[in-house]
Amino acid sequence: LASSLQDWVIGFNNIKMIEEVRRSSGTLMKAHWHGEIAVRIIKPDSKMNEIQFLDLFKNQVFRLRKVRHEHLNLYTGVCIESPNLAIVSNWIRGLNLFEMIHIRNDSIPLNTAVQYAAQIAQAMSYLHEKSINHMSLRTTNIFVQNNRIIITDYGLIPLSKCFRITNQPAIIAPRGWLSYLAPEIIRKLDPRNEQTLLQHTPQTDVYAFGTVWYELLFREFPFAKQPPEYIIWRAGNSLKQPLSSVHISKYAK
Repeated sequence: LASSLQDWVIGFNNIKMIEEVRRSSGTLMKAHWHGEIAVRIIKPDSKMNEIQFLDLFKNQVFRLRKVRHEHLNLYTGVCIESPNLAIVSNWIRGLNLFEMIHIRNDSIPLNTAVQYAAQIAQAMSYLHEKSINHMSLRTTNIFVQNNRIIITDYGLIPLSKCFRITNQPAIIAPRGWLSYLAPEIIRKLDPRNEQTLLQHTPQTDVYAFGTVWYELLFREFPFAKQPPEYIIWRAGNSLKQPLSSVHISKYAK
């Protein structure tokens, strides 16, 4: 496995880090290596043996190195010098859908939203045919570059979690994160156990896609005005957001 990755390995010290962009599943850096790149720093799981985690990382990137699709950001290299584990991808200059919808409040016509959704679905279908689950599909990982959808960060969870456990006990997660979780995952969340294993499947990706589609249409998250406890209870019981009070065309509903 190590020899088959050799032509894909980049020396961590050969990469010039420019700035940290955001923290979600790991640390994302804007960097330079023969041009602008994005570097996703992977932090080893503190509860997992270092050798086991490195083997898990190598196995995962081995599958990702052959992914080629016009709507999936290309992974171009990997750093496997522990503890400096990272995966390198193309740098995307466009905005992500979260910024467009929830921050800038950009107008996205219905026909454009349908086109975006179709492109996302095409990319996800390709991944699932390769037996790869995205595991973290959300609008922060979906970019628009030259009117074309580019999806990032696929196949990286559970290498890097989107949430963390506090001492309360409680779960700290990004805005809207609960809305992307399928009922079978919601029911497994345990704020007392950091090692809770969330079983991601093609079906859980489809559920997350439904939330992205909801955001494109209604410009907010499902259950947007409800507390997390309500979302956990309702989604955990497979109860959907009612559409009766939503003002949009019957076609969209």
